[in-house]
Amino acid sequence: MFKSAFITIVGLPNAGKSTFLNAVLGERLVITNPKAQTTRHRIKGILSSDNYQLVFSDTPGIIKEAAYKLQSAMSSAVDQSLEDADVVLFMLDGQYPKSEEFNSYIENIKVPIVVALNKVDLIQDQETLEKTLIEVKEHFKTDYVFAISAKEKFNIDGIVSTLVSLAPEHPAFYDKDILTDESTRFLVSEMIREHILSFYRKEIPYSTEVTVTDYKEHKNLDKIYATIYVERDSQKSIILGQKGMAIKKLGIASRERIEQFIGKKVFLSLTVKVRKDWRKDDTQLKNFGYIK
Repeated sequence: MFKSAFITIVGLPNAGKSTFLNAVLGERLVITNPKAQTTRHRIKGILSSDNYQLVFSDTPGIIKEAAYKLQSAMSSAVDQSLEDADVVLFMLDGQYPKSEEFNSYIENIKVPIVVALNKVDLIQDQETLEKTLIEVKEHFKTDYVFAISAKEKFNIDGIVSTLVSLAPEHPAFYDKDILTDESTRFLVSEMIREHILSFYRKEIPYSTEVTVTDYKEHKNLDKIYATIYVERDSQKSIILGQKGMAIKKLGIASRERIEQFIGKKVFLSLTVKVRKDWRKDDTQLKNFGYIK
């Protein structure tokens, strides 16, 4: 008997959704960062064995009120991911947020709900943890609640076993050796954006989009050309840095990350361009793949 399921991961920003998915897959597939709203797209990660296949969708963090059109598109990605889910996995951080943002989702979900109480190291004692788990079960109306640490890979197997038990009998959706259906170009652009999140502060990371414009594969060296888009000329200057030192540092770190992922030497060229207020522009959002 083979079982397959689509699992949608839902949570507030910084709950640890992407860290959890990487822990499950045993691969740094999805970018992570302490900054909120790191994940912008619905990204699939596929866990396969001889008996089951779980197709996880890592989604953007739930936003109470969208400040601009990009955030609205990110919220739509969450809603779309729920439409084909066989199981919904809510990811909470260790300090259980009794947030109204979850309520509308809980009320409309008709498939089994599993809850992961992540970052359990934030809970001071066992008594508080047990009380929190009871509250979570009551709030989400489910018995499938787990205390985990995605960062430390604690109790990940328990969640996977439960998800498999809830999965319907169904053939695999993807070949066994496929980790994701995302293109290498997309994953590379995300890796560059991951380092932008790490290297730049304030509004810069949120005003930035990365697109791989050309990817040339060769036997010993892949040549990658990427464009970093920002909203204002002042942001372009910050990305470049004095005498181009900032973008040089960004390029070196991004190249090393990409090489580690694809297992090959890489030549990486980064260009910076201004797309005025792209986060508020439907045409630009469509070009960047946020609006279908």
